[in-house]
Amino acid sequence: MSATNLSSEDRLIDFKEVAHLLGDISERSVRRLIARGDLAQPVKVLSAPKLYQSDVFAYLEKLKAKRPATRR
Repeated sequence: MSATNLSSEDRLIDFKEVAHLLGDISERSVRRLIARGDLAQPVKVLSAPKLYQSDVFAYLEKLKAKRPATRR
């Protein structure tokens, strides 16, 4: 996939922004999620680790699917 074909959802974001998207957790917690395999491995851009925003959203969707259904 070329850079011109990337949607706005597939932009690369730093760990600070990932932490914010995941509910203002710490950047260290983001690293732990990566180490456990819960989040995708980062891509290095000029030695700075980045994640695809779509991977973070996919992780959030997995969490959403795991939660128990609410009773009414």
